[in-house]
Amino acid sequence: MTASANGSIPEMQADEATVYFPGDPGLDRVAFCEMEHSPSVWDHAREFFKARFVPSGVCFDAWLRRHIPLVDHLSNHYSWKKDLPNDLLSGVTVGVMHIPLGMAFGMMSTLPVIYGLNTSFFPVLIYSFLGTSRHISMGTFAITCLMLAEMMNRHFSEFSSYVSVTPQPMSLNHTLGSNLTVHTLVDGESPVEVEQKLLVAITITFVTGVIQLVLSFFHMGMVNTYLSDAVVGGVTTGAAFHILTSQVKDILGIRFKLARGAHFFPRTWIEIFRHIGESNPATVIISAVSMTIVSVVKTHVNERFAKRLPFPVPVEMGMVVVATLVSSLANLEQRFSVRLVGTVPSGFPRPRLPVFSAMHLVLQDAIVMAVVSFALNVSVARLFAKKHEYRIDPTQELLAYGVGNVFSSFFESYVLCAALARSVVQEASGGRTQLAGLVSCAVVAIFLLFLGPLLQPLPQAVLASIVLVALKRMYLQVFDLRTLWHVDKLEMVSKGQSRQRLF
Repeated sequence: MTASANGSIPEMQADEATVYFPGDPGLDRVAFCEMEHSPSVWDHAREFFKARFVPSGVCFDAWLRRHIPLVDHLSNHYSWKKDLPNDLLSGVTVGVMHIPLGMAFGMMSTLPVIYGLNTSFFPVLIYSFLGTSRHISMGTFAITCLMLAEMMNRHFSEFSSYVSVTPQPMSLNHTLGSNLTVHTLVDGESPVEVEQKLLVAITITFVTGVIQLVLSFFHMGMVNTYLSDAVVGGVTTGAAFHILTSQVKDILGIRFKLARGAHFFPRTWIEIFRHIGESNPATVIISAVSMTIVSVVKTHVNERFAKRLPFPVPVEMGMVVVATLVSSLANLEQRFSVRLVGTVPSGFPRPRLPVFSAMHLVLQDAIVMAVVSFALNVSVARLFAKKHEYRIDPTQELLAYGVGNVFSSFFESYVLCAALARSVVQEASGGRTQLAGLVSCAVVAIFLLFLGPLLQPLPQAVLASIVLVALKRMYLQVFDLRTLWHVDKLEMVSKGQSRQRLF
């Protein structure tokens, strides 16, 4: 558009002259310039939010497909007759895997096993609707549980000045719970200590979710490209040794209270060697047998015959079932003083609030958790997206993680993360969409509502053994220091410092 000879502005077509500006959709460009008005930051934010999250009557279908990808997956090229049976089989298979891994990773986070099972349900439910990957399995994962355990240990004492914790029976927290207190589920810790650790965990989860929502709002899906592999490796390797230290007492069957705060690593090992003479022989045998069986099946069966097997052998679930039966029939607790998991309360947890007044304490750790979990999730999602030739949306993924973490933090769950092992099983067993995730949620829900008490005789040593075998590759990351020394000494130092920070 150009001015005429007399300097006047010629008439413009309606579609050319009329431009939408915040506050007045009918305001044309000329009048807007003459008013010398420019939209504020809040105007831009409001219109961005409205355009992205508020559907209009005309584009509701497109909005629904964009923000609830499961709808798009099921409405495009999905054969209900052919694909639904595959999703059902995949969902049941992964749901069965969720149970032992959720319990084991719950124990890895140094919280009662029930909270790991909660994390295998609530975040998975949210991601099944909002996630863009069709194959990854969300829930508990070793790295996030490791990091969370270290963060809870560090912030435990700080939270005591922000909350007044009163020990409550489990029946107050669960709709169908037993009358046992959390003291029956965590050895060496009082109900108040477990409750305080839980508050730290759900507060970190809530802040992590908020940060991921903010990153999604500003389209920061590329943030994972700035996260060094050496730093991630250092954090996870240090956390793996942190968890190894915390699980040794369950492997040996000795009893002592874990150290907290600074110098956790040396102080705990001092206590281990001080009480090593009190090791329970039956517990040591159970641990040795469990670790051997799980390791042999995973290495020499699942990995060796991966191309021939339709899906990996669920050795963890088999080990849990066999150990529970043997413990019940042989009465291991009474005859050999073997420590058991104890009663797993039935039902879903009642909603509870994070400690909003203490969010500033965990902000730094929550930023690290948000970025690391996002990087891990997107890496796994891209792996399957490339294999099956579809695209994922990192910004929508951030939205799914953020909503999942914020929502699940109110239901005694912690940070969600994709597990490569479960994702491989979900894809190998025929999973086509996240409908398989909904089916796995149904399996976990049935267990939470009705079958949890059946695992009361399960020895804690079995879960500790599953945890230690799952972390085998993370222990081996320590040898990466030699390679990094020859490639990039600065990266080697950053990895070593990340690992040392956890101790």
